[in-house]
Amino acid sequence: MKASFKAITLTMSMLVTALTSFAQNAPKVAGQIIQVGNQPVAFATVTLLKAKDSSLVKGAIADIDGKYEFEQVKQGKYLVAAVSVGMTKRYSPAFEVAASSIKAPAVTLEAASKTLKGVDVTARRPFVEQKADKMIVNVESSITASGGSAMEVLEKSPTVTVDKDGNISMKGKSGVQIMIDGKPTNMTSQDVAELLKSMPATNVDQIELIANPSAKYDAAGNAGIINLKLKKNTSYGTNGNVTVGGGYGFWPRWNGALNLNHRNEKFNIYGSGNYSHREQQQDLGLYRSLTENNQLSVYDQVNNMHTKSNYKAGKIGADYFISKGHTIGVMADISGGDRKIPSYATTRIGNGRQVDSILKTNTNDAKTWTRNAFNLNYRGILDTTGKELNIDLDYAKNKDAQHATIYAVSRDGAEKGFLGSDTSRNNQPSSIDIKTAKIDYIHPLKNQTKFEAGVKVSFVKTDNDARFDSLRMGNWVLDENRSNHFIYKENVNAAYINFNKQFKKVNVQVGLRGEQTHITGTSVSMKNQQQMEVKNDSTYFNLFPSMALTYKLNKDNTLGLTYSRRIQRPSYEDLNPFEFYLDRYTKESGNPNLKPQYSNNFEITHTFKDFLITSVGYAHTKDLMTQILESDVDKATGDTSILRYKYLNVAKADNFNLNVTVPMPITKWWMSLTTVSVSYAMFETVVNDHQVKLSSAGFFGRTQQTFTLSKDLSAEAVFFYVSPQVTEDGLFKMKSMCSLDLGVSQKVLKGKGSVKLNVTDVFKTNYFRGDFDNAGRYTAVSSKWDAQQFRLTFNYRFGNTNVKAARSRQTGLEAEQNRVKQGGN
Repeated sequence: MKASFKAITLTMSMLVTALTSFAQNAPKVAGQIIQVGNQPVAFATVTLLKAKDSSLVKGAIADIDGKYEFEQVKQGKYLVAAVSVGMTKRYSPAFEVAASSIKAPAVTLEAASKTLKGVDVTARRPFVEQKADKMIVNVESSITASGGSAMEVLEKSPTVTVDKDGNISMKGKSGVQIMIDGKPTNMTSQDVAELLKSMPATNVDQIELIANPSAKYDAAGNAGIINLKLKKNTSYGTNGNVTVGGGYGFWPRWNGALNLNHRNEKFNIYGSGNYSHREQQQDLGLYRSLTENNQLSVYDQVNNMHTKSNYKAGKIGADYFISKGHTIGVMADISGGDRKIPSYATTRIGNGRQVDSILKTNTNDAKTWTRNAFNLNYRGILDTTGKELNIDLDYAKNKDAQHATIYAVSRDGAEKGFLGSDTSRNNQPSSIDIKTAKIDYIHPLKNQTKFEAGVKVSFVKTDNDARFDSLRMGNWVLDENRSNHFIYKENVNAAYINFNKQFKKVNVQVGLRGEQTHITGTSVSMKNQQQMEVKNDSTYFNLFPSMALTYKLNKDNTLGLTYSRRIQRPSYEDLNPFEFYLDRYTKESGNPNLKPQYSNNFEITHTFKDFLITSVGYAHTKDLMTQILESDVDKATGDTSILRYKYLNVAKADNFNLNVTVPMPITKWWMSLTTVSVSYAMFETVVNDHQVKLSSAGFFGRTQQTFTLSKDLSAEAVFFYVSPQVTEDGLFKMKSMCSLDLGVSQKVLKGKGSVKLNVTDVFKTNYFRGDFDNAGRYTAVSSKWDAQQFRLTFNYRFGNTNVKAARSRQTGLEAEQNRVKQGGN
């Protein structure tokens, strides 16, 4: 380890020395291209012109921060011209170059506008933009997406897929870290789905898809980062927007949101609140067969669930501008909700030819949860060279309580003879405390080189107390086999360094992050009225290198190469060894022996004229965590027909992917965006002492057609198709899925309001089917939900629509909060 660390340190030192050793003899002209709000314009085309006759002297491409530099400029008078896609070309005032280097006046670009048949048309941002280290989705450019929830926006983003359980994948890989304005989402898997389904899409401005994040980000997230950026504004004053919407699928749903912002020279105060009520129907089919001692047993289960959930969230914060370049801020983010899932399951049990018995199970499952997060932050621009210091202190408290009562009755195959009954209940309160502190420092060097460094410390404590009782002779009796008290503590200490260098046509970024993790898990249970305690301690240290290279071949072609090593730690609940019974024959289980998974990710990207975006990627994952279906034995009865859902570490997984994104204007009023992804995945693991090797190719395609019918009226159609393939979650061999969504949008109230009408899954083809076969045990799953919905949404903006928004802070809670399972789906 020490030898590897020394080698990496020496290599990075040599690289930094090489990057910073470019000295120039002749004067240089440097400057920056910006847009309204002093935001940089990345990769703008910049030309140096003679002031006398505007003849061309030199050309350059601005870097990701909008900065450019002309070397070896002769003495004389010059001016600078700049242009970027969708913006009007602008010129700087004339300036003179003498014997020393100078900084040219900044050039401010504005969105281009043109007149079409007497109607003013303002240039709209493209739905998809490719940047040096990420792909950006501009949400307002989609009608069907913006008419619904943040989850529906995400589902329509290039290279992103969402499965039947709300698990989000990017470029065929799961383990994506979800962030909102760089802040924690407070949930994972189904809980992320609950949050994003509840959040109005009108709150979202952009989605950043970062396949290989730099060392500045936490190393968590096997498949990279998806960052949802909420809407921002641009000057002093007060403004806000209100959104109300309703929809109907199999059941009704509605939502409302209010956002307010006020800013003056010294203070920025902001707040938001939203509420949603959602009801969803899900019909789950579970067919399984097993062969033991040459005897076939078949269990055919149908489960009908009616989920009712309410979500409430409020945020308030303030920034105080101490002096020029120095700001201190506070933020409180409070959210909570409840969920009820009454379900009715019927399981027919037999030998495949006849039904011997029928088990009927009624479950009343209820859950409430709250999440309180607080942030204190400081941002300081330390001098005129751009040295910057950021400090974040965070605390979050997550609490939830889950209660369920299960009634089970068994009858003969004719449903006449009574065979037995069972009643059980569970109570599972849990709490998660998270404390983090982090410091980030930016130090600009000479010759467009930037050095970044930072440290972070986090402490997490989770407390899960699961108690199960069985009804015996009219009395509730503790079920020792299922009850368990699990306490988990984790401390992560991290530090990183990152270097960025801009050459004429090449941008190079290299970074290294180190993370030390110490965990303690304690499981307390009762066995034969004796308290049993199992304790696991572990400490490990890892290095996570990252690299990004961007090369501007010419004005039409840009190449990018990225690499990063990532880690995905188990969620706190998945480490808890308690067992949760869905019915007598089906249960879920935690796994205290789960190990983190590690992945090495490579990607090459080519962009042609901001029109055709192509990427090729490869990822190798060690100890992939996935929920596997395996057989189990009932500890009380010895029954071997139990089916258990349990997270296991797959030995290894390899993923190859090819992605093509094509935004194409068909006519002046018809815009097309098509994304195609082809992947090939291979998995190896052991289930019930039998080796499993699976591989498959997969295809995903989505096309979005947008029609501008008039100045205020537009329409959109979105179609996607997923081919049969092996899923990373559960290793199911899934069948194909597809869906067609339609929508129209009408601007009202002089453009300050909009009314959007959408229908999703027009032909009811969006549902999941898959199976898993191993060692004589076959399982087939089908899951249907009310994907077809009719929605009507109204949004209205009021006040000064050019108010600067609150600063977007990346707090210290991202990785820790993303591992909290709390809201439920």
